[in-house]
Amino acid sequence: NTIVAALKSADFSMPIGSTSVGNKDLSVTSGTSFDTMELLKKIPITLGNGNIIYMEDVANIYNTVEAKDSIGRYDGKDTMTIGVKKNQDSDHITVSKAVQETMQTLKAQDPSLEYVVVNDYSDQISNSLKSVFQTMIMAVIIAMFIIWLFFGDIKASLIVGTSIPVSILAALILMKAIGFTLNVITLSSLVLGVGMMVDNSIVVLESCFRFTDKGGGFVETRKAAIDGTAAVLESIIGGTVTTCVVFIPLALISGMSGQMFKPLGFTIVFCMIASLISAMTLVPLCYVYYRPKEKENTPASGIMRALQNGYRSLMEKLLKKKARVRGTAVVLVIFSLFLATKLKTELMPADDQGTIAATIETQPGLKIEEVDKILQRAENYVTQDPDLDSYMLSYGSSGLSMNMGGSGATLTAYLKDDRGRKTDQVLKEWKRDMQKWSDCSVSLESQSSLGSGMSMGNAEDLEYILVSTQYDDLKKASDEIVSELQKRPDATNIHSSLENSAPLVKINVDPVKAAAEGLSPTAGASHVFMMVSGTTATTLNVDVNDIDVKVEYADDEYDTIDKLQGIVLPTATGGSVALMDIADIGFKDSPQSITKSDKQYQVTITGTLTEGADSTTKDKIQKEVIDKYLSGTISMQENTSTKMMNEEFASLGQAIATAVFLVFVVMAAQFESPKFSIMVMTTIPFALIGSFLFLWLVDCPISMTSLLGFLMLVGTVVNNGILYVDTANQYRATMDFKEAVIEAGA
Repeated sequence: NTIVAALKSADFSMPIGSTSVGNKDLSVTSGTSFDTMELLKKIPITLGNGNIIYMEDVANIYNTVEAKDSIGRYDGKDTMTIGVKKNQDSDHITVSKAVQETMQTLKAQDPSLEYVVVNDYSDQISNSLKSVFQTMIMAVIIAMFIIWLFFGDIKASLIVGTSIPVSILAALILMKAIGFTLNVITLSSLVLGVGMMVDNSIVVLESCFRFTDKGGGFVETRKAAIDGTAAVLESIIGGTVTTCVVFIPLALISGMSGQMFKPLGFTIVFCMIASLISAMTLVPLCYVYYRPKEKENTPASGIMRALQNGYRSLMEKLLKKKARVRGTAVVLVIFSLFLATKLKTELMPADDQGTIAATIETQPGLKIEEVDKILQRAENYVTQDPDLDSYMLSYGSSGLSMNMGGSGATLTAYLKDDRGRKTDQVLKEWKRDMQKWSDCSVSLESQSSLGSGMSMGNAEDLEYILVSTQYDDLKKASDEIVSELQKRPDATNIHSSLENSAPLVKINVDPVKAAAEGLSPTAGASHVFMMVSGTTATTLNVDVNDIDVKVEYADDEYDTIDKLQGIVLPTATGGSVALMDIADIGFKDSPQSITKSDKQYQVTITGTLTEGADSTTKDKIQKEVIDKYLSGTISMQENTSTKMMNEEFASLGQAIATAVFLVFVVMAAQFESPKFSIMVMTTIPFALIGSFLFLWLVDCPISMTSLLGFLMLVGTVVNNGILYVDTANQYRATMDFKEAVIEAGA
């Protein structure tokens, strides 16, 4: 304390007051400054007997750096890592360019500077935008080619091809007006919109062909364009409005689904409105200008005739067996719903970005030198993989991942673009080997461009969250569950968030004994803190840099528990007392962290399924192990990812239900008959037959994107239904009922 007080009083500056000098009042200050190490050595210390000594007589004064408490390496080399995040109103690409320009400027100022861009998210965004843009161009070209196959006239393709860019341009103008930006979601919406845009144009174009008389001139072509457009005007308006009301609920849902799909819904609505106007105006105008001719022998005419004849023949037979057709259809719907219960679920499908993140948990309290040995072993393992391109390692407060003194390290591996294996295959191999290490716990996962918040984890991962108001009961139950799971052959790498108790040395100061010696428990603990950890006495300003002046004992003065027990504390009366006389010193286990949820203690038990596990293993573990530990005080909580998935699925489910209702309202207004509306609505459940069947065949989980596909399917199926019913009603004016029903579909 005497040395600390001397340092604090030696370097000071304080105002004294003011004094008059001539006709001015000047401020008076007092103070001394010790801004070099040599001056610190000459700071005087007055002893109790009046003698004066200098700081260098009782202390070693030297320059040093803080002890290493973190590790950061890139490809085996020590690094300093800088992470740059964009502001809310900025975009990744602009920020990335600005950072690159800044780094090049720094490089020019200091040629010895070496830096590596480990991960640039703008690259992924640029590649995604480029891919979507290319897809949109291909979609336009393919759409024009398909039209040529069916109509056999390049002019017909040009008519539809002309309407597409005009519709896209109009949609972009509306997107700009509402404040949307070009991103993966909005560009993907434009790609989806291309397919929907051509529908209206094709319907109008085909109707114009039907109203065209062979050998007619300009007047006849103009009349055919007007009459043909008018004939299907009600159908395309109804179909467009139906599609719009299907996507409008996407803009009204909340949560992550709303943030993602609100631009998608509005963009498709803009595309449909633009395509409707284009189909009503631009297509008939171009029809009159180009005057295309519908050829009887087109590249696809033979196939289409065969399909039409086959359809007519099949419908002739099916209409005679209505009851059997209805029964078969109902059975297929029930079967498809059964298949739906067998499908896996995930929040968002992960894309293969070639990035693997490994979290390495070591024993709490392990010295950093020992931790470094474990991390070097992990580095040596991943560098032997031929598909590895580079990696980044961080431990403690180093790197992009800040553990803040915890026992966990993060190793992020970046695989080669031309790798011979998929990321999941590499991940599975690394898991098999690294999770066998006994001196640490290793958990690995592949990273997606969607982010970890949207990842549902691997199907092989186990996670159980238990909560209780009684910590001791929860700790005992979690330990027993971990013990049971570790004995099972179908699970490995079992750990609990409460199992890794951090050992510590606890000093329990007796208040009565401390008071008898003239000390309070707080004062005693403060003295011990200064003796063990030292204290910062002052700060020097050297070359515009603030440098702490720390007073502490030698590193080996109190580095064992025996030396701690020998500490002698000064008392208020000028005497001294041994720490052992007023306190008990012993070992104690303490959890690294205690998590609470809704005022209840929470423990998370994790693990990985082995190759011997099957699809029923998780249910068996739940019934045979977890359920028997659930009681009146201990309950199971839904994990965050499952809870998020259920909430998002519920939001999209409500959007689909709302869309179905709005579609019914639109059709009821269009047909002015609930009979026709219900007839079209019955196509929706039958459309799910193929959806669930093919999802099951290709083992594709149900996710937010597949639910969005179901929503789009509703609009497409209802559109076709409206077109069929409207065409059948028109045919009934010149045909009998049976013929009209068959020809409307042919």
